[in-house]
Amino acid sequence: MTENTKEYSQEELESLLKEKLKVLKELEKISKGSNYFQELSDIALIQLQLELFEESEKNYLLCLKYFQLMKDRLGQASVYGILGILFLKKKAFEKSAENYELANEINKELKLIPEQIVCLKGLGEALLSSDQLDQASDIYFRCSALASDNSDIYSILDCLEKLISIYERQGDWDVVHELYGKTLESFSELNDNQGMIIAHFNLGIINRNQENYEEALYQFKMGTNLSIESNFVELIIKGLSYVGECLFYQGKMNESKNQYISALHLAEQVKSKNAILQIQILLKSFGMSDKDIEDDLELYRKKK
Repeated sequence: MTENTKEYSQEELESLLKEKLKVLKELEKISKGSNYFQELSDIALIQLQLELFEESEKNYLLCLKYFQLMKDRLGQASVYGILGILFLKKKAFEKSAENYELANEINKELKLIPEQIVCLKGLGEALLSSDQLDQASDIYFRCSALASDNSDIYSILDCLEKLISIYERQGDWDVVHELYGKTLESFSELNDNQGMIIAHFNLGIINRNQENYEEALYQFKMGTNLSIESNFVELIIKGLSYVGECLFYQGKMNESKNQYISALHLAEQVKSKNAILQIQILLKSFGMSDKDIEDDLELYRKKK
């Protein structure tokens, strides 16, 4: 039950909570042993799902005292971790960070790698939410390194996503470029073509914004070619448009126009109204009339 509460509706959780509170009262008459505190932990989790934060916190603290009395380090780490989540939901970011740190210390002591990764991601989120960007980036780098050492690609990507958002906010584009390069490597390991395409496009955008058009063009073409191989039509249209834009900045007007015509042809085939409108506007900025565009489209269709 405790692992699947998110699958329950609000009404089902409220009903389940009432039932479990009755069971808890019966257990209390017998003894406050392991069964009692397992039930109390379930109740606290349901209360957390229902955003009854005060009741949930109170019950988790009772569970924590029990685990401390029993010298159950794993139980203590679990409670500290969930309290980290609870305080994060309450936007009490300092308390959230404190609890994640306490959980992580125990997980390190017990050499529980997956649990350490989860705690570090939670700690990073608490620090990021309280605008402690430098501290958050340190944690995400630590987490990424630990995830890398243990071949947890998805956690690496989670950390890189957060790091990119931090360095984008700080305007440190060299670091952002390096991080996107790492995301590209991670998506390659997962054979995730869509992820690789987006990474190529993002690398292209960074280079384009820095007026490094040759590298931008290379990244846009890589993303576009992969989109074609994967038959991701919307991404092909986007890639062709990026390539056309880059060629325009390089002063290669005819090549740029041809890329936009190619993108327009594809957009019309898949009836992407927004893409059609945007590309037509761009082509008109070249001084082309509706007739010019249609004539070039006809030539393109004949060549295909």
